[in-house]
Amino acid sequence: MADEVEERPAPARSRLVYPLEAAPEGDGAVEIAPGVLWMRMPLAGSLGFINVWAIAEDDGWVLVDTGMNNDETAKAWRGVLAKALGGRPIKRVFVTHLHPDHVGMAGWITRKFGCRLWMTRQEYLQCRMLVADTGRAAPQDGVDFYRAAGWDEEAIETYRTRFGGFGKAVYLPPDSYHRIRDEDELQIGGRLWRVIVGAGHSPEHACLYCPELNLLISGDQVLPRITSNVSVFPTEPDGDP
Repeated sequence: MADEVEERPAPARSRLVYPLEAAPEGDGAVEIAPGVLWMRMPLAGSLGFINVWAIAEDDGWVLVDTGMNNDETAKAWRGVLAKALGGRPIKRVFVTHLHPDHVGMAGWITRKFGCRLWMTRQEYLQCRMLVADTGRAAPQDGVDFYRAAGWDEEAIETYRTRFGGFGKAVYLPPDSYHRIRDEDELQIGGRLWRVIVGAGHSPEHACLYCPELNLLISGDQVLPRITSNVSVFPTEPDGDP
């Protein structure tokens, strides 16, 4: 006699709940928690935008992430600074990680306001390294790496052509920064924010969590619709991100 198998209903799949009805538009902002503003910077491609954040302090604002360095983003920032942020100064700039859509305008903003960039060490130094590659020819190590991964000659030629383009999307980073570390506890806007560092998408990605507000600014470590890109690069061919 065959064993009877009890059929059980499949567990309900949880779904992501979006608590805010409207997203920010143009040079406006949406307050997602007391003193915390959500803004968007333009981004080419299918995504269309990058989220950036401002946290109010008594004497100005603290920013988290900055968007890609280009004329369109600079225009958007000028509008946001004048309207959503009311012309008040930027006191600090936090960047979650080194990718151009997050760090791209950090150098522009920190120089404009004479404020400090706050990043983890690996993200800051690797950003500086990639900017320094601007104008260089593609290294043979990189060509060998991608050829071993199965790229054909057309793809290899595209790599050669595009190598060194990182610096075009990043305004020259400041020559100094303030280092943040995993589990650092920082005072921002009169509240405690905890640094949570993750890896995979980038080497030392920093998220900011405020226990009082139960609010996480996750950068690209947590995404709602797509998965974070996790890659091995020719600079560390034996890496395990």
